[in-house]
Amino acid sequence: MPVSKIDLNVILKRFRRAYFKKEADPVGDKWPQDVMRRIRNLGPIESPKTILIPFEQLFWRLAPAACLMILLLTTVLYRMEIVPDTIVFQVLINGEEELTLSQLVGV
Repeated sequence: MPVSKIDLNVILKRFRRAYFKKEADPVGDKWPQDVMRRIRNLGPIESPKTILIPFEQLFWRLAPAACLMILLLTTVLYRMEIVPDTIVFQVLINGEEELTLSQLVGV
């Protein structure tokens, strides 16, 4: 969250004032409970509403399944010893000839 220069100066002045007054103010024994109570009363922070939030949830739900599928397919291809046997792939791997897209599709 960007903070303007004026807000930053106000915050720094308040921190300085609180720092120099710290010995003058009695705190008490229950200050941790009081601080936590105030934090709980603030409530949750509002998240930005965007159109992509449902897609983010869908992505993170499908990510483990996608990783599992990639791992499974890689294992299957490795076990089947699939190597690029065709001429097109050999030419691409060896770099003997530059192929255009039309030559790859056979047009």
